[in-house]
Parts: sequence; C-alpha cells; structure tokens
Amino acid sequence: MRYVKALLAITVALAAGCGLGSPQPVEPQAAETSETSHAQTYTAFGAVHVCSCVHVSGRSMESCEQDFTTDMTGISFSSDGDVMRASALDGQVSAEARFTPGLGCTLVAP
Repeated sequence: MRYVKALLAITVALAAGCGLGSPQPVEPQAAETSETSHAQTYTAFGAVHVCSCVHVSGRSMESCEQDFTTDMTGISFSSDGDVMRASALDGQVSAEARFTPGLGCTLVAP
C-alpha cells in the first residue's frame, strides 16, 4: 500500500510539472493547422474511396460520393482516366489516387 501511495504521489507531481493538470489555450494558428490537417486527411481518404468505388466497384462518381457518413461537401472530386483527384479549401489541399488493375487504388504521394 505504501508503494501505491508513493507511485500516486509521483504521478501527480509529474502531471502537474508537465502542465497536464491545467488546460492550455488553443492558439489561432493551431486551430488553422488543425483545419488543414483535417482537410488533408479527409481529402486523401475521399480520393482513395471514390477511386476504389468508381474503378473497382464500377459505380458512378455521384453514387460513390453519397457513401460518406461525414460531411464531405467541401471536397470536390474529378477523374482523369485512372487518376481520381480530390481538393478542398479552394485548392489549397489536394490528393490523388491512382487505379492499377490487379492492385486497386493507391494514394499517390504529392
């Protein structure tokens, strides 16, 4: 029991020293970066999903866009042959997925 109390005291002291006990204000720049990070994630996910839906499942792009359970209205999709492009934030964020027969769709590095 003595060891448990000592361990608890050390944990509380470390948490207080690291600032875990008090909330930190969110800087405006951090919020903007977070928005961009989310846009990058959703754009990449959308490009691969729509690419797979169109080229592997053989569905229309409009039908594939209805599959999303989250709001993807800020992302636009376009197809150029075997390449599916997705963009958001007025083109500031974009992603491409390429269809390869036998492999499916893969995200293309920017």
